[in-house]
Amino acid sequence: MGALIPLAISLAPEIGKFLFGAAGEKTAAAVAQMVQSVTGTSDEAVASQAIASNPQLAAQLRIQLAELAARQEQAARQAELDTLTARLRDVQDARAQTVNLAKSGSAVAWAPAVVSFVVLVTFGLVMWAALTRALPAGSETILNMLLGTLAAMATSTVSYWVGSSAGSAQKTDMLYRSAPGREG
Repeated sequence: MGALIPLAISLAPEIGKFLFGAAGEKTAAAVAQMVQSVTGTSDEAVASQAIASNPQLAAQLRIQLAELAARQEQAARQAELDTLTARLRDVQDARAQTVNLAKSGSAVAWAPAVVSFVVLVTFGLVMWAALTRALPAGSETILNMLLGTLAAMATSTVSYWVGSSAGSAQKTDMLYRSAPGREG
């Protein structure tokens, strides 16, 4: 069956990107089944000859493979949308928890603000020290690792406080792209 895959890719290259990953084996089996169904054989040489000699068979197979690619693309976009929705729900839950703690007068409500302050001040101080102070020999690697970690933490901190707008824009874009007939 796997020998029919190169023939299918030569007719519909867009199907190739779905032959890898979690659903790759299932897609490969579907592609091979389509080629076998259209050409009437599982022999690669005979199938290639049938496609080469009959343009209608080639067109029929191209259409079926394009439909499969479209279904796979739709499934991939739906999975991406589901991931984004879960991520946005997680952020929303974290913010709702903070709001509920603030409403109840809990001192824990200040934790995100305090952590954010500490992360951003630490990032700023380390950046200032890196730019204005002489570093001990051999400490460059450690400083780069520290700055990278602090930069990631600072990004997460800013995303926590202003991520709703960015997340909303991403969600809107993803919904637009996932609508039938829309291209990214």
